[in-house]
Amino acid sequence: MELSIGIDVHKDSCTAYATYSGINKPRQRNLDLIERFNEEFKKFPSDGRGILNLHNSVKEHEVHILMENSTKTHDLYWMLKGLGHEVIVAHATDLKRITESHKKNDRNDAYELAHYMRRRLLGENEFNESYIPSLETLKRREMCRFSFTDRQELSDTKRRIRAVLLIRGKKLSREYSDILAQRAVSEMLEMNDTILSLHIHKALELHRRIRLLEKLLTEEFRGNGVADIIYSIPGFGIISTAYVTCMGDQFSRFKDGRSFAASIGLVPKQRASSDSDPECGITRRGDPDLRRILTQATFVHIRFADSFITRKYNRLKSRGKKHNEALVACANSMARLVYKLVTSGTRYTEDPEKLSKARMYEKNGDIEEDMEASE
Repeated sequence: MELSIGIDVHKDSCTAYATYSGINKPRQRNLDLIERFNEEFKKFPSDGRGILNLHNSVKEHEVHILMENSTKTHDLYWMLKGLGHEVIVAHATDLKRITESHKKNDRNDAYELAHYMRRRLLGENEFNESYIPSLETLKRREMCRFSFTDRQELSDTKRRIRAVLLIRGKKLSREYSDILAQRAVSEMLEMNDTILSLHIHKALELHRRIRLLEKLLTEEFRGNGVADIIYSIPGFGIISTAYVTCMGDQFSRFKDGRSFAASIGLVPKQRASSDSDPECGITRRGDPDLRRILTQATFVHIRFADSFITRKYNRLKSRGKKHNEALVACANSMARLVYKLVTSGTRYTEDPEKLSKARMYEKNGDIEEDMEASE
């Protein structure tokens, strides 16, 4: 029997739904099996045990499985592939019957996924497949996510430290460029403020973790040609280079630079009408952290490099574009630049002093705060 199965994936549990996909009318025993399957897998664990149980219940049949793209989906994808199943992962934004549904719940989502898969087998292609990286690349991506999350949390904690100082009406002896500078920390700890001390110790621990992860990532990507090229571009540090390298993964799979930018969601949506075809906001497809990292790298690049991207930003600003609009447009150009350099095997050439300053700022500067201030 030929089955289409949709699996709605969450961190701890999944919901699966099966539907008959054969050409001929199903026999009653087949319908009974499908009914038992749908009842048994209304909810099951998102781990090896749960996937093995699902496999054992349908291993005698021809199975086609569809899931929405997410971080957890990748783990299940490799489990199911290892058990010999055909598995497709779809871009969530293409699944309109799910994203625009007024009856959105796990059961309905799994049902719709199963029927998307069934219609695909019948020749109706309603969605694009997501690229699934290797297990080694997935491990590297997890390392990068740890680093990026810690860096975001460190920026938030630094803001809280400054907020506490402001609320308490306390000032440091001078304005420090880095609130975690050794003398600044000593001054704040001498204030004997419990809340302030808790924030400081949290920030210092995050700072230590980030430096450790930077060392690990440096070793992990040592000798990686793609990482070397991206790191040569002013604006990219160790963490951002590693993230773009492993998230881009096999850049040759993209048709061109625009396709790469589109995969990150940095191209404008199109809203066509009979009279006009105006551009709207960006699509925001793909990984939001990757989009944020490219935007941050572009922000640093504009501050320190004299390039066509910097000139584009200044040109857009002079035409009245807001900072965010100009920055996102330049982030699109940055994505295309990354693609062009990586696929041609060419390193970026920049004045060593400017490159060093950009890297130092990217490593120690408060990019988030400066970006918000620029808005």
